[in-house]
Amino acid sequence: MPEKRENRRVRMTKRLMKDALLELLENNELVNISVTAICKTADVHRSTFYKHYSDPADLLRDTEQDFLDRIPVPSLLPDSQDQEKLLESTTAFFDYVKENEKAFRILFSEKAESSFSSRMVDFLCSGFIPFSDESDETAVRFIRLYIANGTVGMMREWISAGFPVSSRRIAEMMYFLSRKISAGE
Repeated sequence: MPEKRENRRVRMTKRLMKDALLELLENNELVNISVTAICKTADVHRSTFYKHYSDPADLLRDTEQDFLDRIPVPSLLPDSQDQEKLLESTTAFFDYVKENEKAFRILFSEKAESSFSSRMVDFLCSGFIPFSDESDETAVRFIRLYIANGTVGMMREWISAGFPVSSRRIAEMMYFLSRKISAGE
């Protein structure tokens, strides 16, 4: 059965609930956030919440997915040898993170008790990190995991330090470290 497209009102209502959850997560742990608090902050009725989500953790998963879905990625990953295209793509990724700093800071926080870091690693491994120098699939998988986890660690520190370097510079660091790692240097 084809998936129904959400109308504008449903999208707006979900956006209000997601924003409310992020606002509440700034000062509270997820386990201490009730459906009532989300509804009050979002100014929606409890029945509206339950029409879309089963609990605050379900809303958090949808919020995380929403941010992951909006990450700018090239339709086809540029050839791993085209350094400038990779740097442009990676810079756009870091620009997106910087533009959504508050949400990323909250989603990466311990208060969210979320799987956002591991979901980001999975996202990066699923096609954002090019790799062409190795024929051993197991080695490629482990090297991608290493690079993705390092990238998430760099990103978390970059956010918490208040973006001490530009998106382009962090993209360059990621790119050059990734090349060194994948080349076995």
